[in-house]
Amino acid sequence: MQNHSINTAGQPAGCPTTTLRMKPKPGRVNLPPRPVRRGIFSRYAIGTLVLGLVPFLATAADNPSVPDTARLVTEWMPAPNFYPHYIADPLRPQSALTILWMADSDIPESGESRFGLRLGGRWGIVRWHPEGEPDRGWQIDFEGGYFGHFDMDHSLDNIGWDGLFGLYLSWLPREDLGFRTGIKHDSAHVGDEYAERTGRERIGYTRQEVVAGVNWRLTPKWQVYAEGGVGFDLDDFQDPGRVQAGIEYYGSRTFWKQRMTWYAALDLQSFQELDWHTMSTAQLGFLLPTGRGTSRFRLAIEVGTGRSALGEFSFHDETYVGVGWYYDF
Repeated sequence: MQNHSINTAGQPAGCPTTTLRMKPKPGRVNLPPRPVRRGIFSRYAIGTLVLGLVPFLATAADNPSVPDTARLVTEWMPAPNFYPHYIADPLRPQSALTILWMADSDIPESGESRFGLRLGGRWGIVRWHPEGEPDRGWQIDFEGGYFGHFDMDHSLDNIGWDGLFGLYLSWLPREDLGFRTGIKHDSAHVGDEYAERTGRERIGYTRQEVVAGVNWRLTPKWQVYAEGGVGFDLDDFQDPGRVQAGIEYYGSRTFWKQRMTWYAALDLQSFQELDWHTMSTAQLGFLLPTGRGTSRFRLAIEVGTGRSALGEFSFHDETYVGVGWYYDF
């Protein structure tokens, strides 16, 4: 970050720090300085995943399988997984109940155990696809939701919560390759109980982006994705850039009367406003279809490190291990 304006109160001499480029505003809290950690390995991993898509995308561009618009079928309220979910992405709307154990957290006066609540998901609005080929074509989706952290060491005080929504247009020229673009929004808040107990005031973290992403199913078992976002209407302490990439593996072995299978997923995200320090999230768990359309349950162990998922505390780092029940629809 450039042109830093920092508050170094209480910092050891010689400690390298960087903070928000924030203009003084009434009622705003000065955030503590944070060390500059570049996350070089994770950034190289993101770059490798993105570059690995280039040869295939070039081939697809030379031989596009574009649906014939004269034969397009319109389907209202289609299944919402036309463009695949980023299964380990902690910043997407989804429904889940989780328990988190914090190995390390920069959030002041927060406990070591938390209850996480997520409510929401993605809904298909309309799909246009070639007749007899519902897995190709275009689709418009809306997604929205809520997630919050509740401190189990302080009477389940709500530390903070975020409201998320987005509107996307997806295009699948073939079943194993998808693209999407759209707009996403994140409005973050400090929990009332946490603010009353600590005196922490809201900094007004709101982020809205224009995004573009690509998802490629390499084989029935392996899937990779990459996405970029450019923020707009940002506050003084924010920067526009964001990059994201991930990889997922779905096991072939089945359990429980051949209904359940296992999976592993890794999601990496970097934000310009955090000097491209990487947020890493990994999941290992089981998938169980509900029998109702494409919806499914997941039971997973999650490990995360880097930027806090809570927007109001995004300039604080956290490392945690969690277990959760998830519902994708």
